[in-house]
Amino acid sequence: MRKPLDPVDKEIVRLLVTHGRISHQELAQRVHVSRPAVHERVKRLEQDGVIRGYRAVIDWSAIDLGLCAFVSVQADHDLLGTLADRLFGLTTNEARVEECHRVTGQWCALLKVRTASPVALQQLLDDILTIEGVDAVVTTIVLSSSEAVSRASPG
Repeated sequence: MRKPLDPVDKEIVRLLVTHGRISHQELAQRVHVSRPAVHERVKRLEQDGVIRGYRAVIDWSAIDLGLCAFVSVQADHDLLGTLADRLFGLTTNEARVEECHRVTGQWCALLKVRTASPVALQQLLDDILTIEGVDAVVTTIVLSSSEAVSRASPG
């Protein structure tokens, strides 16, 4: 069981969310503790699973996956335990399931998908509907997006 985060830990996490490549020296200056103390805190946050990894923020159109859509999935309740694995398994060069969220209401899962084209999206939807127990899908195509990371100030 992890101990609660203090205000310094929370600020370190907030800074890393928007500035994932920030140095420990810069973190130390911003949170007003020593660089070794920041190093130990970051190491503990990683070991405790608060920081689960670091990743790149991608320009999806640069890798030919510029079409983004949200797909609501209605499926049998018995399928929910393995649904995410099955959906992530549908990833191809032209389509990928980026996120899968189990949700409440009429729809049991909400997917964020990236595809190369409307045709690739259609194929992905057809593939989702072939999963035994999936009853229906509803799709919303994204026209534009704003991300907190891209809106964060650099300093």
